[in-house]
Amino acid sequence: MDEVNPVHEADWQVHPGARARPRVKARHLAFIRQHAVGGIIGALGGIAFVAFTGQTDLFALGAFALLAATGLPALWLRVTGHLTSAYSLSSFFLAFLVTWLCAWTGGVDSPAIFWLALVPLEAALSASRRSAVIAASYAAIAFALLIWMSLASALPPAHLPGLDPFLVRMVAILSAIIYACALALRTQEAYQRAEDAADAEEARYRMVADNASDLITRHSIDGTVLFATPASRRLLGVAAHKLIGMRVTELLGSDTQEARDLSEAFAVALRKGGEHSAEFSLPAHDGSTRHLEMRIRAVGDARDVSLVAVTRDITERQAAQEVLADARDMAESASRTKSAFLRSMSHELRTPLNSIIGFSQVIRDQSFGPIGNGRYSDYADMIGESGKSLLRIVTDVLRMSEIEAGNVEMEIEETRLHPVAALAIRTLEPQARHARVLVENHVAEDLPMMMADARGVDQAMQCILANAIQHSQPGDAVQVTGGADDISAWIEISDQGPGIPEHEISRLMRPFERTGGSLEGRPSGAGVGLAIAKALTELQRGGFTIHSREGEGTTVRLTYPRAQMSGRRTA
Repeated sequence: MDEVNPVHEADWQVHPGARARPRVKARHLAFIRQHAVGGIIGALGGIAFVAFTGQTDLFALGAFALLAATGLPALWLRVTGHLTSAYSLSSFFLAFLVTWLCAWTGGVDSPAIFWLALVPLEAALSASRRSAVIAASYAAIAFALLIWMSLASALPPAHLPGLDPFLVRMVAILSAIIYACALALRTQEAYQRAEDAADAEEARYRMVADNASDLITRHSIDGTVLFATPASRRLLGVAAHKLIGMRVTELLGSDTQEARDLSEAFAVALRKGGEHSAEFSLPAHDGSTRHLEMRIRAVGDARDVSLVAVTRDITERQAAQEVLADARDMAESASRTKSAFLRSMSHELRTPLNSIIGFSQVIRDQSFGPIGNGRYSDYADMIGESGKSLLRIVTDVLRMSEIEAGNVEMEIEETRLHPVAALAIRTLEPQARHARVLVENHVAEDLPMMMADARGVDQAMQCILANAIQHSQPGDAVQVTGGADDISAWIEISDQGPGIPEHEISRLMRPFERTGGSLEGRPSGAGVGLAIAKALTELQRGGFTIHSREGEGTTVRLTYPRAQMSGRRTA
């Protein structure tokens, strides 16, 4: 298996930031090695000079010290990874060294003066204009300093006693030529390393591109293909080398909407930048239709801009979306059918139920004379209560249907909490009396106004109260309280029932979901009370929360805003 980023022995020599980039690493290595060698030669030369001659000549020791200092830029580059500043530092030490040599060997007449020309030449290897300018400045300053020292007679005594000036000049020139050749070879080596690294990097990218399932293409600004990966044959039915020079829109036909959309995506990506996409279809080899998506992005600068596109097969995704769309349409159709059925059945269901309830009341009141046996009166009570319970279930189901169909309107206006709570409690009083549950109204009459639909709040409270009564034991109490702060007002309904497990609360908020059962065989309803209360509250821009603990009861809070413009809101 090929290694993606192999660790080389030379990695420790360069800064960690350069190790993962082959071109940068090659340049750093060349710089560090050359300057490290120069620094070592200077240090060892100085030590050898003192050891063998026993002299402490200032000129010689200064020259060896400055030569040793040329190794400092290598250390700087190893620590910081800043090649540009390392070249600037190297130029400084080289200019200083040449100035030192020239100052002790004749100033501007020194044979070493030619070395000043090599200062900016070395800096040019950094490929940084700033480094080259700085190096040239160092050389110019050094030359100006030597001229001033010569004119001011500030030069130290010449340090070439007994040597042939012509020979010294030739040695200086020859050494400068050799150093320049070394720079040229170093430049060529760095260039070759960069080329090899670029070739290796290109080979890796080519391997990835050639094996990618998506098609990668590069286009000119008019959409002409300049580069394409082999996936073009599988996705577009055209070999990569044949696709070059074409436009993808030619495969679609110039007059088709898909071709126009694709051309527009190219134009927008070029004009606005960012990523833009277009979808189109092409026939596959097996006769089926292949759906494709092309994502296009402009790359490069204003002088050399092109477009890169990635095309992928979205046939399966398209099919899945169509299946989902069909399923959604079927669900919406079923929901509309259900709503229509419930609306049409409203009269047919309510009319006989009202008749049953009414006639049971007539029998119970013995309006046309005594019925003889008292058990008939009890039966009439049972018929009436069962009819009312069934009517409430039908009403709740129809109400839920209206909410789901978006046919509920809310009149948001200033509303007092106490009267609404009192009305809801009064409406549920017969159910509470039958269940022998006490409902207590603790909502203060002086609470601030809330912005809500009074009828909607009343219906939501009735749903919550009915649930609370239904799940309470005889003798239990249901507490209705209210409160307000700076931004909202609320009503809380608390019971002493069995409570709801925490993991069940979210499920019971959905329509037609019920708990395990009701107390003493009482009807448990259709399971829409909480869903209706929640929906009605949220339609009024309110909040609906439930806090419950098993064995301790449940508290439901309906929260409404205190200050809000009145208006009409439709579900």
